[in-house]
Amino acid sequence: MDSMANGCAYIGGQFMPTADAAIPITDWGFLRGDCVYDAIPFSAGRLFRLEDHLDRLRESERRWRLKCPLEREDLRSVAHECVGRSQLRHGLLMLITTRGVPPSLEVRNPALFQNRFYAFAQVLPSLKVTSGSARGMSLLVSKVPRIPQESVDSVAKNFQWGDFTQARLEAHDENVDNALLLDTAGTLTEGPGFNVFVLKGNDLLTPKDHCLRGVTRDTVMDIAAELGLRVQEKGVGLKALSSADEVFLSTSAGGVMLVDEVRGVWSRPKSESPVYQMVFDAYWARRMDPKYSESIDYGAYL
Repeated sequence: MDSMANGCAYIGGQFMPTADAAIPITDWGFLRGDCVYDAIPFSAGRLFRLEDHLDRLRESERRWRLKCPLEREDLRSVAHECVGRSQLRHGLLMLITTRGVPPSLEVRNPALFQNRFYAFAQVLPSLKVTSGSARGMSLLVSKVPRIPQESVDSVAKNFQWGDFTQARLEAHDENVDNALLLDTAGTLTEGPGFNVFVLKGNDLLTPKDHCLRGVTRDTVMDIAAELGLRVQEKGVGLKALSSADEVFLSTSAGGVMLVDEVRGVWSRPKSESPVYQMVFDAYWARRMDPKYSESIDYGAYL
């Protein structure tokens, strides 16, 4: 099992250390970013909302006109075995369906490809995950507009990250942690791999369009409703952001993350961010709750 210490991958029906994993260089998932994926967090040996992530993977495949070669129960088995073989207790499981390799040099019609499936479990990426009293993230509003959902379906979780990557590089140049992207009308969308929430009084606002319907986003919305907040999916402009009481982010890899500053637009009041703290605590309680998570039988893969 030592060889799996940094993660386990599943390719072509075989499990292997992620360090040994490779995909065909002619797979359009690599060449053209023609693929969809889902990222499933696990902590203390429990996969979070696996069924919901599998539902979203299937919906992404439908929207991308891809068909995973594995049936749903096989996907469940691969998910458990990937994490189990790795023996990792905390991390992220990636499930990826790609367009695949062209059947021949003469065939370039993507409708004729045989789609492929890959998976791997890895150590959780290092992200700034904080409690309500700790330092939060600094962001900027990127000059790079979000790719419109009419061009690339943002409901399908995909690797078309050209806009995200340029925005993230802009954040690096400006010495802030990350970036928010606007649509062409100047309305908030999301950031590189995360959704955004803006709290004003009892209203918790989150962008409706040009963004992923994140599973963590759904979890935050459910928690907020239970806390008595009025949750609204709607267009959120910079004016609404500038007058916010609290701002926070949600992502599978990091959970719920506090924001301290959106440079030149908003900064966190000196008060503690009580709503964020309640959402943060409730989210991490759900990560351990058998109603929302399922345990990995690590002993079965020793």
